[in-house]
Amino acid sequence: MSSHASTRRTLLLIGAFAMIYIGWGTTYLANHFLLRELPPFVIATLRFLFAGILALGWVLASGKAQVQRSDLGGALIGGVMLIAVGQGALIYANQFLPTGMLAMLYTTLPLWSVALEWLLDQRPPLWILCGLALASGGIVMLMGNGLGSDAGFEQWFAGGLVVLATLLWAIGAWLLRQRPPFRSSWMGLSLQMLTGTVILAIFGLWRGDWHGVELANVSFDAWLWMAYLVIPVSLGVYPAYFWLLREVKPSLVSTFAFVNPVVALLLGFLILGERLEVAALLACLATLIGVVMIIFGRR
Repeated sequence: MSSHASTRRTLLLIGAFAMIYIGWGTTYLANHFLLRELPPFVIATLRFLFAGILALGWVLASGKAQVQRSDLGGALIGGVMLIAVGQGALIYANQFLPTGMLAMLYTTLPLWSVALEWLLDQRPPLWILCGLALASGGIVMLMGNGLGSDAGFEQWFAGGLVVLATLLWAIGAWLLRQRPPFRSSWMGLSLQMLTGTVILAIFGLWRGDWHGVELANVSFDAWLWMAYLVIPVSLGVYPAYFWLLREVKPSLVSTFAFVNPVVALLLGFLILGERLEVAALLACLATLIGVVMIIFGRR
């Protein structure tokens, strides 16, 4: 690889990582404001419906609407595991957990990514296993001390759902990496988003989220937050994420999970006035240290 090509690839990698770090780190705040006016699965359905339609429109306009048989399997994996489950669990849990704590729970994603690579690739060094143990202990502390003794079933259920969603996300990311790339990356993105939209819409109907919803009464500010989630986040971050999955190991891509909490905690403190108890902050620190040990051991 020439020096120019190497520099260009390095800049692309830095830019892509910056997009997923900042974009997904601000998602928690956007969901927080949208949940004041709309039920969770209405938000998720509209977000990926608009994003999927825009991506499809771009593909049709550019004349690259090409689909191969393997694309359908990839669309199903991404649509179910990364969008319907991954984002559906996030927006649901955002009703019951502070944005900073919710972001911290998503740091379990790198743990699952490393565990999958261990099972399917090679055994990591001992100190990486120590990082796994430390980060897992931090998550247990976070759930126990961060939620507090007055936490009810809904808070615990939401936290457990997020951890389960990160496991399925890690499995989905690994499966996508093993499959042939989409014939058209934007067509693949559209198919995944529209697949996730159908599942999110059905689940929203089952929960009754659509009952009584009047979109005409939604405020202008809420539509601005929705536009932010659709355009820069969904149509900017997801292409960067799927590209990174092809370029580097999933465990490296999953580093967004321990940068996002820093963004979410900062925004929650500055804008929402949120705070975590000392025990929860210590749990956050333990989790982050453990995850950093894991990621740098897998670089």
